[in-house]
Amino acid sequence: KTSMMAAGSGSHLHFSFREAGLQHRNAFSDPSQPTGISYKGESFIEGLLDHLPSLLSLSIPTVNSFRRVGPGCWTGHKLGWSTEDKDSPVRVCIDLNTQQASNVELKLSDAAANIYLELATILAAGMEGIKNGKVLRPMMNDENNALPLPQSLQESLDSLKKDELLLSILGDELSTAYVAVRELEARTETRLEEEVAAALNRA
Repeated sequence: KTSMMAAGSGSHLHFSFREAGLQHRNAFSDPSQPTGISYKGESFIEGLLDHLPSLLSLSIPTVNSFRRVGPGCWTGHKLGWSTEDKDSPVRVCIDLNTQQASNVELKLSDAAANIYLELATILAAGMEGIKNGKVLRPMMNDENNALPLPQSLQESLDSLKKDELLLSILGDELSTAYVAVRELEARTETRLEEEVAAALNRA
């Protein structure tokens, strides 16, 4: 994000899956469901949402990345999902030809992320949802009071430090080093911003 007057640039991720042995069948879609999403697709999304506050420390891993978390940035700032809403962090996409759900998009991702760590933890969260048959929460709207997402890198790191699943995927050594480095970056950026603000006030 180079300007507070612009939405910023991201690197959004799309996920779908197919049933083993059924090469052309999109297992994410189920038109018979009220949501248009299969049971496995719903559980995958719920697993993703359950861990999203922690995942952000890996998918948007810098102080500047979090400047894209907010209204009008086309990323979403509340914990929830919706269909074809570009201001939702987790968006279910509709195929224009079939008018069926085709994939799910995570909008809070950018090029500063380590793609290997990001994908490993996202897939682990989604697969945990499928394994445990998690039930998808209602679609986000103005009435269901969705919780806010972390508004800073430090907030997301605090969530990651309590997330047993993601810590187990990273392993003890990597997770300890990752959190330590990112927390140092967050503190350094905060001090820098304070110094710049103080200098501007003196000018």
